[in-house]
Amino acid sequence: MPKEGEPILATVPPSVATQTERAVLRTGSYVIPARTLTYPVQRVDRSRAWLVAILLVGFLGALYWPVLLKLVGDWWDDPNYSHAFLVPFFSAFLVWQRRNKLAALSPSGTWVGVPVLVVGLALLLLGEVGGERFLAASSLVVVVAGLVLFHLGVAVFRQLAFPLGYYLAFAVPLPAIAFYAIAFPLQRLAAGNAAWTLDLLGIPVLLDGNVIHLSQVTLGVTEACSGIRSLISMFAVAVTWSVLTLRGFWPGAVLVASAVPITVIANAGRVVATGLVAQYVGVEYATGFFHAFSGWVIFLIAFAGLLGVHALIRLVQGWSASREPARPT
Repeated sequence: MPKEGEPILATVPPSVATQTERAVLRTGSYVIPARTLTYPVQRVDRSRAWLVAILLVGFLGALYWPVLLKLVGDWWDDPNYSHAFLVPFFSAFLVWQRRNKLAALSPSGTWVGVPVLVVGLALLLLGEVGGERFLAASSLVVVVAGLVLFHLGVAVFRQLAFPLGYYLAFAVPLPAIAFYAIAFPLQRLAAGNAAWTLDLLGIPVLLDGNVIHLSQVTLGVTEACSGIRSLISMFAVAVTWSVLTLRGFWPGAVLVASAVPITVIANAGRVVATGLVAQYVGVEYATGFFHAFSGWVIFLIAFAGLLGVHALIRLVQGWSASREPARPT
């Protein structure tokens, strides 16, 4: 038994991987210095973690290889999703952007990942058996979410949720029933806005559904002219831009929401321009090259509109920051 004022020694096996902590023992009014105490700390075997990650990626690659081939084929064949080739790279960038937060987290797997994984595999099976590519392709995100929850835990999943959601939203084509449910109202909206504008300009016009009758030509606003292609691309641009340049939920939400009216107005302008050219110049000039070229021009105009909204948001943010009282230092 040590006397008062003598250091207390602690014997620690040198073979244990430890983290040190300076202990101070108090007895009465005396402060007695103590030897550095040590205690074991659980460390992650990085080589084992990398081995597990490589095996999981290989397993997913083998399981989803046919699905991924069809998905890339859809990107190549469908002009509405030509932007999807960039989505995996930006999703990876979002993960890399969170690398410091992820490195600070301690992996703590949860059994919640098991039912999520089962649901993802069930979606894959249903998609393959039923020939529904959306289910098969989107199941990859659910399976990855289940694996992350099971092996790494909820905290890590929270950091990876947005990159996974971004991939699901912009890389996986919508099912046909949802696509046309969006495209048809856009067709009617574009035709109605264009007919109203042409009438305002003094051009006789008759609107029949999504068909615009002029004195010299009849224009049909088809699915390709509905603006859904521009809308999907503008959504992808707006979300990407808001993540990179804006802080806070509401500024980003305003920028993304503005993509809808901007695209609708721009697409109506394209239909109006086509009608004016067909009415006063000739039908042959309103089709072919002009029709394709006007699509790019309208997209650039819509992008400029998005630029304007972004600049306005930054202006409001700067004005709000200047009105905040200075914090005492």
